[in-house]
Amino acid sequence: MTRRTNTSCLGVAVKGYLLLNLWVAVGYALALPISLPDLMASQEPPLHVQGPAQYAVVYGIPVVAAAGVALFASRRRPCARWVLLARAAAVLVLGQIAARWAAARFDAPEWSARAMAQCGAAGLTAYLCLVAVRWWDRGGLNSGGRRPGPGEIWHAAVPFRDTEGRKERYCVVMRNRRHHAEVLKITSQNKDHRHDHIRMPGDGWDVSSGKDHWVEIGLQPLKVPYQDFTDGRPKGRCPRSVWRRLRAGSPAPAASGV
Repeated sequence: MTRRTNTSCLGVAVKGYLLLNLWVAVGYALALPISLPDLMASQEPPLHVQGPAQYAVVYGIPVVAAAGVALFASRRRPCARWVLLARAAAVLVLGQIAARWAAARFDAPEWSARAMAQCGAAGLTAYLCLVAVRWWDRGGLNSGGRRPGPGEIWHAAVPFRDTEGRKERYCVVMRNRRHHAEVLKITSQNKDHRHDHIRMPGDGWDVSSGKDHWVEIGLQPLKVPYQDFTDGRPKGRCPRSVWRRLRAGSPAPAASGV
């Protein structure tokens, strides 16, 4: 038992060490536009960033690092491209602010000490951004469970289209809003005669009932508050072929003889 415990503690220590080095590297990349010119200016004679190639390296590396953090933070949940771009921009800007704050706050005579403070501040800021993104994707202040994401199938109390009230059913989440998600309803009633429904395979989300399913298409999505999603996790993901059609809003082809 003692040997197993020691091995487990060693594994945790190694993992922590690797993660620490990873975030220091991320911080170094984000702080590069501040730390590298500082290093060059301390040389004899002083050097300066010059030419398109040098500027591309100094300012391109932080962009790549910020994009990597945003992708890593969002990997558990699909999101729109503009959301990824906004998250990457937030990591980049906040990381730069943190590095500049550290540069002004820790004005040590040695460049290595100044650079370590800048990298640490930028890396810690990037990590906090990652934590914030994952907290938001889990529901933030609006839900005790994970926030439903586009392309996922959830069970929820979905409102009727033509009458008052709502019914618990499965639905496809189309997009997120601040306090609600926009969804399209799924039904097991045959809708082959309708142009506003298409067949939906059960692959990846309903492998036990054996029923056929149809999902709305080309209709205005319905608004479902996050607290009206009845489960804490999705049932599965919408099949790719169906999801492509739902995003395009392609109606079902007209049935012959109708």
